[in-house]
Amino acid sequence: MKKLLLFLAALLILHSCVENEFMSMEAGELPIGAWTVESWLENGFILQRTNTLPENTYGYVFEKNGKMISRSNSGFCGTPPIVTEDFGGKWSLRGNVLKVEMRFWGGTIFEEWEILNSDAQSVTVERLKSEYKFDK
Repeated sequence: MKKLLLFLAALLILHSCVENEFMSMEAGELPIGAWTVESWLENGFILQRTNTLPENTYGYVFEKNGKMISRSNSGFCGTPPIVTEDFGGKWSLRGNVLKVEMRFWGGTIFEEWEILNSDAQSVTVERLKSEYKFDK
């Protein structure tokens, strides 16, 4: 019994020493995970970390392999009630600039975001560049 308790205590201590992969911006791991848009700013927005994207909520899921999901309006109409849809895309991080290429109902969006402030639960983003390419 003592050996079992000692083993469990050692396991808990080792587990608490593991680095949180979402915290390390230098390692390029910062955006990994699901993020909802908490609020809109003049030239950007604030993202809040979440376990999953709630239905009909704007947000993003960043995967480790450079792929992403953008949840946005399912069509051109912005009149409530808004219905959202998941669109695929890809992302890359260089320093504090996140480049995203994501589909939307009418084509593809190319954006560059500067990460102004971040912690484990929220990220403040300024949109540096935004280009829409519409499908023909």
